[in-house]
Amino acid sequence: MKHYGLIGEKLGHSLSRPIHEAIFRELGIDADYRIIEIPRDHFKQETQRLLEELDGFNITIPYKQDVMPLLRRIDPAAAEIGAVNTVLCREGVGFNTDAAGFMGMLRHYGIDPGKGEYSFILGSGGTAKTVRACLKRMGAEKVITVSRHPEGGEQISYADFYTLFPQVGGTIVNASSAGMWPRRDEDNICAIHPSRVDEMMRHALGVADVVYNPPHTFLTQAAERAGVPWCTGLYMLVAQAVEAEAIWQGREIPADLIPKIMDEVHL
Repeated sequence: MKHYGLIGEKLGHSLSRPIHEAIFRELGIDADYRIIEIPRDHFKQETQRLLEELDGFNITIPYKQDVMPLLRRIDPAAAEIGAVNTVLCREGVGFNTDAAGFMGMLRHYGIDPGKGEYSFILGSGGTAKTVRACLKRMGAEKVITVSRHPEGGEQISYADFYTLFPQVGGTIVNASSAGMWPRRDEDNICAIHPSRVDEMMRHALGVADVVYNPPHTFLTQAAERAGVPWCTGLYMLVAQAVEAEAIWQGREIPADLIPKIMDEVHL
């Protein structure tokens, strides 16, 4: 039996175990998948131990950059993005399967960032790095990050976003945790202030929210009201897991497995 897992700091909300277990069943793989919470001050020691004990693992917030110095090699695509979410332990190699998952999700739901000149990313954490690289690959000419603490360059404040977006429009991607269950108060229900959401949606060409729980967020509900193509992150979550399994098992896995696994996973 092979052994895999997910490492992160707080993982109570994770769907990774049922997703990977469903993949194991569908493909007849003899393996288990563990959820492994690691405190920040134990990260290096515990991760080095897991590199020896497991066949592979996924990494989530906040360790997608921290894991990179502990590996022997980083896949070029992951190095370009600057974040690793999948590790093949026996080789000590880090990959980024979030990118394939994110781009697959946008294509599946008919969201084309190349359709307009601008794309906007809400949030500036590790996920935003992957989203930025993907939007560029998919044809977005100008990718602007919207942050509560902008650092200049291609980052702007939310106040500037509220001024600029109605003028230029484009694709919006929420790469923050705003709106994730159980965050339901006004300050956390949406990265865009609730009083401004409907106004922004009138100028949106597509809306993607990487949050997968709830399956229809405050942001995507506003997109639906405006008739804008939208999606939340369950497809991305399943697609990146399928891509990770393809790496671990050394085999291609058909893309039509993704919607089947989505149907098996219940939020």
